[in-house]
Amino acid sequence: MTRIYCTNKLKKFIGNVGETLSDDFRGIKTSDWNAHLFFADKRKCVVFVNILTYYSVFVTDILKKDLKNIVKIFEQRLKEQLLHDRIIEDFDKAISLTYESKLSFFRTNNNKKVFGRINDFVDMFKVHCFHKSGNLAEMDIVYENGLFNKTPTGKYADVK
Repeated sequence: MTRIYCTNKLKKFIGNVGETLSDDFRGIKTSDWNAHLFFADKRKCVVFVNILTYYSVFVTDILKKDLKNIVKIFEQRLKEQLLHDRIIEDFDKAISLTYESKLSFFRTNNNKKVFGRINDFVDMFKVHCFHKSGNLAEMDIVYENGLFNKTPTGKYADVK
């Protein structure tokens, strides 16, 4: 199962989010993501960040009516981003990454490291949006998102 932990802002927007975390929520898996709602150019956007790899996927211009398809929207953007970043080379193979894997939305897991990365990604997104592209409509989301994923972000291991 793919778990997506929502910040409080995204949880309020989605509304139908699991309140109880599973017993193994501290056991980080590569299939777990954190997600956050933010505004850019007066439009709602969501950033999904993988908990282990800090790989990011941005979804822009989200409307309340899109929430019934949020799983498909996320899966499509993830596949599109993986193809662009050349992590996968065949769209048919990309389908197996999320197909048959149930996506479940949960309340925040309070992962401060991922929150820090999310804040960095959102700040970079806004800079690229306004100073590079001028506005959200002119921004090539997939290309800019690819640049963020090439940016070194460190690793998850705790330094002792």
